[in-house]
Amino acid sequence: MLVVEDDSDIATLLSDILETEGYAPVSVSDAAGLSEKLDPRPHLVVLDLRLNRGSPEQILDSLRVHGMSNVPVLLLSAANDLPERARALGITSYLAKPFELEELLGVVRSLI
Repeated sequence: MLVVEDDSDIATLLSDILETEGYAPVSVSDAAGLSEKLDPRPHLVVLDLRLNRGSPEQILDSLRVHGMSNVPVLLLSAANDLPERARALGITSYLAKPFELEELLGVVRSLI
């Protein structure tokens, strides 16, 4: 599982929660060096919508370039227009921040 989150506190929290549930998350803060984290192939990408460096489009493009366009992507954001933006990116799974822990884990389980 790949977590793309540029806030190190949130990335650590997400990784800790996912590890507690038995997953093996790998975190990156932006598209730089992403290709190194795609082996082995992630079962899921948890992607923050608003990255300080880069964009979700760059992450999704990188997945496509590496033949991973079918890897499910869970988009996370505090943005109010999340459903519209997620559809525009071609993502159907998203959670608005703040979210409940069980809600996050339920969506992760359903996508994997």
